[in-house]
Amino acid sequence: MTAMRNSQSRAGTGFLAYGRRLSTLWRIIAYRWYWLGSATQGLAQATQFLVIGWLVLEVTGSSVQLGLVVSIYGVPNVAFLLIAGVIADRFDRRYIIMFTQVVAGGLLAVLAFLTATDLVAVWHIYVAAAFLGAAQSISVPARMSVIADLVEERSILDAIAMQNAAVHAGRIMGPPIAGIIIEVWGLHESLLVVAGCYIVSVACVAKIGPIRRAAPSIAKSVFRNFADGIIYIKKTPVILTSIVITCSFGGFGMSHLQVLPAMAKDTLGIGAADIGLLLLASGIGSFIGSFILPFIGRDQVYRSLLICLVLFAAFLTLFAWSNWFWVTWMFFLFVGVVSVGMVWPLATTIIQLESAPELRGRVSAVLSFTPGFHFLGAFPLALAAGVWGWEIAITGAAGASLFVTIWFALVRSGAPKLRSTAPEAT
Repeated sequence: MTAMRNSQSRAGTGFLAYGRRLSTLWRIIAYRWYWLGSATQGLAQATQFLVIGWLVLEVTGSSVQLGLVVSIYGVPNVAFLLIAGVIADRFDRRYIIMFTQVVAGGLLAVLAFLTATDLVAVWHIYVAAAFLGAAQSISVPARMSVIADLVEERSILDAIAMQNAAVHAGRIMGPPIAGIIIEVWGLHESLLVVAGCYIVSVACVAKIGPIRRAAPSIAKSVFRNFADGIIYIKKTPVILTSIVITCSFGGFGMSHLQVLPAMAKDTLGIGAADIGLLLLASGIGSFIGSFILPFIGRDQVYRSLLICLVLFAAFLTLFAWSNWFWVTWMFFLFVGVVSVGMVWPLATTIIQLESAPELRGRVSAVLSFTPGFHFLGAFPLALAAGVWGWEIAITGAAGASLFVTIWFALVRSGAPKLRSTAPEAT
């Protein structure tokens, strides 16, 4: 009984401490506006792939074409990221975020017009996907690294967790609503709603106001700035390892998320509304994962990242082989908890804590290859599914992600120790 009371006391103390940390965080007005902007941006981004994916299937009827469109989105996501990191370290990150959101909203509005007038062709979607990918690649390093400009270092993990929760709140609400709008009104109405969310996000970011940040390295060339970031990563084992295993997780494991409409249609025989419900499971899981994060100590962040990657591979494999909708829904929820809910913010936290402030944008840009790779991985995954079936294709992708994690983080010479992140300040 005494042990139980002590355990309950520690839990209560932990929740009180967590509440005090969040209270400190929410008193920062600039962070509150950033959080609201992240929520509406997350709503838009989570919804756009369901809507565009369904549009591709309506226009072409081909899951391979859907994979190709997602990969076209992914190419500029990868191609521009390193330059985007230099941009994030040289210019005001608020303006970078606002500009890219305006571009994304405008592209979706044009696509909505073409859809409403029955003029849309698959090449229009190719072009929109390419420019959306470019805008996203420029936005991500600025969006990631601006957190450390808004809050104190001791609040970074909490700030990332809450920002993640905001994005996942959008992922919870967006896809089911979009699925209903598609089936009740139509695709062009859904595209307009997504475009409107991007514009609301711009207005929120505009309210942040001036922010403190490290002095930009304008005396050096863009190439020298880029090279400095790569050299820094190579010389920092925990950053290098975190980036490699997280990018592998993105390229292999997360590629399924972008072709989910085709997979669900083929294996479960469901429509847009039910696909939105399936994506709701991932959003809820991610949201849950975000609230687990603040209970992880700073000295356990790297270890927790590895554990989540192993669990992710297991849950994704179970998800791939399930043929019953609600069982599939439950496995997808668990995938959401450990993947987008925990892997990505844990890796982001490591980068924020371990990177020098003047290099944070460039290091964040390299980590941002992760979403770029899972867009690029969608096309080969769809091709593999066409040959062997979705079950084998996704299981193979999960296995590849697990192999890279185990080898690079635990087996190879030079892998960092499990307690590699800085101890929590007292």
